[in-house]
Amino acid sequence: MKLELPYRLSATGMIGLAVLSTTHWLRENTSFPGPVFSFVLGVMPNLAAAFAMPLILASFSPHTSRTPISRSSRLRYVTVLLFTTLGLCGWELIQIRSNRFVFDVYDILATGFGSALAYLAFFWHARTFEVKEYETNRRGEA
Repeated sequence: MKLELPYRLSATGMIGLAVLSTTHWLRENTSFPGPVFSFVLGVMPNLAAAFAMPLILASFSPHTSRTPISRSSRLRYVTVLLFTTLGLCGWELIQIRSNRFVFDVYDILATGFGSALAYLAFFWHARTFEVKEYETNRRGEA
């Protein structure tokens, strides 16, 4: 059975949400983690959110998740990806002035890495449903 692209995107995005939930659970239930594990627990929410958000949002958008995938749907996915990445980075920059939250440059780097992984995940899934522009033009002529 072949899953349609929106289901693939949302299922892959849910993996990111599962990582996010696991990270929060580990933060609350781990005592005295080492420095490396503390660092990973600190940046993992940003990485997981940057991975999950664009994939899940794209699965709801008919312009990015309809098949066959064309150049315009790929460009729209990049737009969704940029929107979520800039939003997460903007939130991190707002934390500079916050007394409640902590600004960290590594969180911005983790957001960038998570966005890159989301970019790769989308194009890995979309390659199955991709149609070249000349095939689309030939269908229109027939």
